[in-house]
Amino acid sequence: MRYLRARRRERFVSLIAVISLTGIAFGTFALTVTLSVMSGFQEDLRARLLAFTPEVTIERSDGAVWSPDRLSREISAMPAVAAVAPFISSQVMAVADAPSGAPGYVSGGILRGVVAEHNPVLSELRQTLQMGTLESLDTEHPVEIVEQGKKRTVDLPGAIIGKTLAFDLGLRPGDPVILISPASLGGAIGAPRLKRFVVTGYFYSGMYEFDSTLIFVALKNGRALLADEPDLQSGLEVKLKNMFDAPAAAAAIAAIAGKDYAVSDWTRTNAPLFSALKLEKFTYFMVLMLIVLVAAFNIIATLVMVVMERRKEIAILRAMGARAKSIATIFLCEGVAIGVIGTIVGDGGGFLTSWAIGRYHLIHLPSDLFMVSAVPVRLYAFNFIAVAAASIALCVAAALYPALRAAALSPVEVIRYE
Repeated sequence: MRYLRARRRERFVSLIAVISLTGIAFGTFALTVTLSVMSGFQEDLRARLLAFTPEVTIERSDGAVWSPDRLSREISAMPAVAAVAPFISSQVMAVADAPSGAPGYVSGGILRGVVAEHNPVLSELRQTLQMGTLESLDTEHPVEIVEQGKKRTVDLPGAIIGKTLAFDLGLRPGDPVILISPASLGGAIGAPRLKRFVVTGYFYSGMYEFDSTLIFVALKNGRALLADEPDLQSGLEVKLKNMFDAPAAAAAIAAIAGKDYAVSDWTRTNAPLFSALKLEKFTYFMVLMLIVLVAAFNIIATLVMVVMERRKEIAILRAMGARAKSIATIFLCEGVAIGVIGTIVGDGGGFLTSWAIGRYHLIHLPSDLFMVSAVPVRLYAFNFIAVAAASIALCVAAALYPALRAAALSPVEVIRYE
C-alpha cells in the first residue's frame, strides 16, 4: 500500500498507475456491455426463429404423404418431448380478391397447415400475433364476395398471414384471399387447384423472410388444397422441454422413426447463422480484450519505474533479511491490486449499464430497419466472471516481470553505489 502511494517526485509514476487502472476499467466495461448486448440479440433472434421453425421436424425422406399417428404416439412418450403436432407445407400463390371480383395483387408464399386449437407447439407463434387468434383457423367465417358481377355471402376458412405479405397484397383482416397450388398450373393437366380463405389476423416477427411469405391455415383446409401435391411436405413438428436437448432428441427420434424418415433439429437448420453469431461474439471478446492488454502493458511500465525508484528500499529490506520471494510478492500484489480494482470498477459498471439498457430500453432502434425497437440485453453471470478472470490474469502476467526484476536486485551492488 505504501508503494502505491506516490511521493512528490513520483507523481508521474502514480499518474501512469491511474491510467492503467482506468484502461482496465474501460476495457472490462466495454467488454461486458458488448457481450450482454450480443447475448440479448442472439436470444431474441433464436426466439423469433423458433416461433416459426420447429425444434425438431420429422418428414418422410421420399416426400410421400403418410399417416403420422403411430409415430406421434411413440415420440410423445419420450421424456424430453413436450408436445407433438402434424403439419403440412408447400409453396403457393396468394391472390388478393378485389372488391370488384377481379384478381388483385399476386405474391408467392409458403402455406403451412397446422393444428390450431390446443397446440403447444405454436406457443411462440401466438406471441407474434398482432391481430386475430389461432383458433380462428378452425372455423368458417361469413364473407361477402363478388362473382361475375354479383354479390353473395359465403363461409370461408380462416388464414393468418405475415404483416409484410398483407401489406404487399393490400389485405386487411376480413378480406378474402385466393391460394393457388402452383404445381397444378402446368399445361394440359386440368384446372388449377385453388381455394378461398379469409384473412382472420396477421403476425409480425420482425424477420422479413417469415413476414413476407408465411400463410397459416388449418391442417384440414391445407390438405384440401394440396391433397395430391407432389412437392407437399408432410410431417411432425416437435416441441421439447429444453430446446438445447434438440440434437440428442433428434438422434433418439431418428432411431425410433427408421431410415424412411428425415429428422432435423433447429441447431442444424440454422447452423450457419448461429455459428456466425458465436464467431462474432468471440471476435468482439478478443478485440476488446486488447484494451485490457494495453492497460496491462502500462502496469509493466508502472511497476518497472516503481522498482527503479525503490531500489534503495529493496536493497535495505534484502540486507535486513527479506527473502527474494517476499520482494517479488510486494510488486506482484501491487500489480494485482491495480488489476483487481480496475476490473471491479469496469465489471460493476458494465453490469449496471447493461441492466439499465435492458430494463429501461435506453437505446432505441428504428423498427422499420431492425427486428427490435430497442437494444435487447441478456445478463449472464458467466460473461462477467469470464471477463473478470481474463482481465485479472493479464494483470498478474504483466506484474510478473517487474516483480522478478525486483527480486533479482543485489543489495550489495545497490548499497555500494547509493
